[in-house]
Amino acid sequence: MDAAPQPQDRHSAMLAELAAMSLTLARDLQNRAMEAESSEEAARLAAAFHQVSRGLRQTLALELKVIRYKDEQAREAAATAKDAAAAEQLVAETHARAVADRREAIGERAREAIWTETETLEDFEVEDHGFDYPDDPERADAELEAWLDAAVRRADFLRADIDLLVIEACEAVGAEPRILYDIRDVPAPAEPAGARPAAEPAQPLEPANSS
Repeated sequence: MDAAPQPQDRHSAMLAELAAMSLTLARDLQNRAMEAESSEEAARLAAAFHQVSRGLRQTLALELKVIRYKDEQAREAAATAKDAAAAEQLVAETHARAVADRREAIGERAREAIWTETETLEDFEVEDHGFDYPDDPERADAELEAWLDAAVRRADFLRADIDLLVIEACEAVGAEPRILYDIRDVPAPAEPAGARPAAEPAQPLEPANSS
């Protein structure tokens, strides 16, 4: 079933039909006026022709106005659609940049735990605090890339706390997140029971007073 014509289309069709009817009538009046047998009849037909032709001109002018109005509406709709598409593209690009930036930040932070190359590790032995790190950092790095590829598709990727995501990434690849967080506050493991305490360093001897 065909959809009902829109009001603007119906008006345009009616104006076009009225213009065609007026043109046909004007031609008929013109022909009859030219063939009139008396001046009175010719004058009457000429006056009628004038009225019909005037109505035809008004109809054509109104039809042109409707066409221009429709063209203006089409231009405004196209501009609105273009603006909406540009805004949607901007939102998509902004979202993509935010996802890429967060992915990169999480990856860089997690790799610090994988490769144990953070500033907090300077002059600090990880093993002294019972921390482990991957036996195969290259494999762990590849696993991290796979984890990041999956993480960016999560609905909460941009909303979740980034530190929690870093910890989750570290745990997923077998890295130690405590290397990155509060590492200097982690106490060293306690000495086993019965272990002998380390000997205190010998005090330097005081030089003997010479008499």
